[in-house]
Amino acid sequence: MSIVTGPWQTNCYVVASGAPDSSNVQSAVIIDPGAHAGPSVHQVLDEQRLRPEGIICTHGHFDHVADAAKLANEFAIPVWLHPGDRPMLTEPVLGFGPGSEPLIEQVAGTTVLPAPDDLRPMADGDQLTVAGIDLEVIHAPGHTPGCVVLRSYVGGEPLLFSGDVLFAGSIGRVDLPGGSMTQMKQSLRRLCGLIDAETGILPGHGQTTTMARELATNPYLSKEALA
Repeated sequence: MSIVTGPWQTNCYVVASGAPDSSNVQSAVIIDPGAHAGPSVHQVLDEQRLRPEGIICTHGHFDHVADAAKLANEFAIPVWLHPGDRPMLTEPVLGFGPGSEPLIEQVAGTTVLPAPDDLRPMADGDQLTVAGIDLEVIHAPGHTPGCVVLRSYVGGEPLLFSGDVLFAGSIGRVDLPGGSMTQMKQSLRRLCGLIDAETGILPGHGQTTTMARELATNPYLSKEALA
């Protein structure tokens, strides 16, 4: 299930797979609980009778991690984040740049976020199993140094949680601290070779799409753009 939250309209995903337990409760993983995601995540968990087993952040930007520690510590579950983005997890100004303090404080009421009690690193090629869901970590820097995308099969369908790397018709911006168009092109070239055309793309912002559609229509994935 996708939840759109916060002033940046970030997609937070609550994903469940497998049979409910004897109490009719399913395990779930939360992906990218950003600013103001907490209340909506709670509502989904309650309504769908879900028990969170872990949180995965595709990168460290405030709009994707702001409520991660709060939820993780409340449920005593781990948070996975690539080490390249660890500093901005608790100091969001590092991801948005100097002068962003007033905006961050306006949204969060503070410029320093708490750390999760159980923070775990993830790296390219890692195979995570959370709530019975297998997720392959693909490091895809360019938007941030620690950006990852997550490849999985849910309900038998191939899916890619693409964070802020790949959107419907666009890609993540590269002009924030740690961004790099050179690295972004390298990451996109790699994804074009790795991700099957029938894969559904679940991005960090905007509507869902498919890899086939993006290969056919996304100007940033053209041979000229990636040259």
